[in-house]
Amino acid sequence: MQVPPSPARRARKLLIVHLDGVPKGLLDEALVAGRMPFLSRLIRSGQFHLDEAFWGAPTSTPYFQAGLLYGMRHSNLPAYSWFDRELGRKVRMNTPTDALTIDQRLRGAGRTSLLDGGGHGYFSLFRAGAENALSMSTLASFEQMSRAFSYEMMGLLSARTRSVWDYLRSLGMDTWAAAREVIHWARGLHDWRHEPAFLFSHVFLQRLGWSFAFTKALVDMARGVPVVYLVYGNYDEVAHRRGPRSQLAQAELHRVDTYLAELYAVAGAAEQPYDVVILSDHGHVDCLPWEQRKGQSLTQWLLAPHGDGPLHDDLVQGLCEGRPRPAPDSTPRAPFTPVAIECGNFAHVYLSGEPRPLDARALLARHPEILARVTRSPDIGIVALRRGNGAVALVRDGVYTVDTLDRAPLSSEFSKRAVADFLRVLPTMSTAGDLVLFGEAVQRGGTVGFAWEFGSHGGLTRTEANSLVCWPAKAPVDLSNLSHCAQLHERLAATYLDSTPRLRLVP
Repeated sequence: MQVPPSPARRARKLLIVHLDGVPKGLLDEALVAGRMPFLSRLIRSGQFHLDEAFWGAPTSTPYFQAGLLYGMRHSNLPAYSWFDRELGRKVRMNTPTDALTIDQRLRGAGRTSLLDGGGHGYFSLFRAGAENALSMSTLASFEQMSRAFSYEMMGLLSARTRSVWDYLRSLGMDTWAAAREVIHWARGLHDWRHEPAFLFSHVFLQRLGWSFAFTKALVDMARGVPVVYLVYGNYDEVAHRRGPRSQLAQAELHRVDTYLAELYAVAGAAEQPYDVVILSDHGHVDCLPWEQRKGQSLTQWLLAPHGDGPLHDDLVQGLCEGRPRPAPDSTPRAPFTPVAIECGNFAHVYLSGEPRPLDARALLARHPEILARVTRSPDIGIVALRRGNGAVALVRDGVYTVDTLDRAPLSSEFSKRAVADFLRVLPTMSTAGDLVLFGEAVQRGGTVGFAWEFGSHGGLTRTEANSLVCWPAKAPVDLSNLSHCAQLHERLAATYLDSTPRLRLVP
């Protein structure tokens, strides 16, 4: 391949393949069922270790990538979308300008990124110091993208594995099949809202975009780029719209297995071989949309008069921690319309335009009717909020802290480890809502979802917290027993970012 070598040099090279949204349990099933034969051979032969991993809560991609790339435990990223109190507006991570703003915040913390010093990233939300410009945050700048065009095209044609005609024919057939599936699904559901965007994503991101990123990763390894971070988001996209166990989602696992085989072959054939690490950031659960169940959005339901009655006395006592209940607070304030950000099977509710979140006593004084409404709903399994310097979970008229969660009457679908982790991190997340609602587990492997989607993540179920990490047995790094994504960063950084020559014993 006639491409110039990368000027960056490190003792060991690393390729990270991020399988967005794939829980370990589902991957295990795919391995046993023969849907991922290549990866199955690697693991069964003992060449690779496969381990379950817990990255912390929320179980969402922004939180995970801040931990993986920057090593941040407290990144202040509560979801894929939220109402940012500092900016005074809603933020979405699939909006390039928003992704750039958050990337600059993370970068401004002064932490070293795994991609510093010549690394490349593909389909990441954050550029995180990468030398190339193919992340969501870099799409915000046309000037930056145009300057990077010639660099991104370097070696692309020489790395292709089939003719342009064959590729276009395959793309056309795939697009036609996808269009027919979209029409069939939307007619059956009587809802077209997300289908045009899903078809666009399928053609331009899942097929064209991924083919480009995959080929560029092959070129990068031929050039000797020190770290390559490649995000495979196709499964996640399909799981949101069709469900995590749908036929389309399962097909994406088989599809990525063929790509893994080629990536692995090139990684081993490179002049300086690459260690290949395969991981996921979270799992997906089936989702039963709130709007489908209630006939109205969460925001409409929250603000409509219901006559819910007073809060349960046990809740009031638990939120007050033995102190008297605060008097009603009707102090005049700047007008603010409550905002409910439907993030999947959890939602952030903002009841104040003030720069700091409201805690339990302020909510009791100013919004007792909202508290009564969310705690009485059978479709809401957990309500999390701040209390003093900590946070508590409201479950069926009970108030539970990290230390008392074992007594909480939670559905077995929820992970008490994930709930505890979220309660620990909530006081550090000024961006999170005054209330954080989690949909009830109403069926095995499924919860109520506040967004209009059929596969969700970001919540606190066992499946969503069931991530995976897979690494070479001969690599000089141990990625077992990880309990936070920041630990993953620390172990990878110690092996692949340390440029200090190691001392060796001379016999």
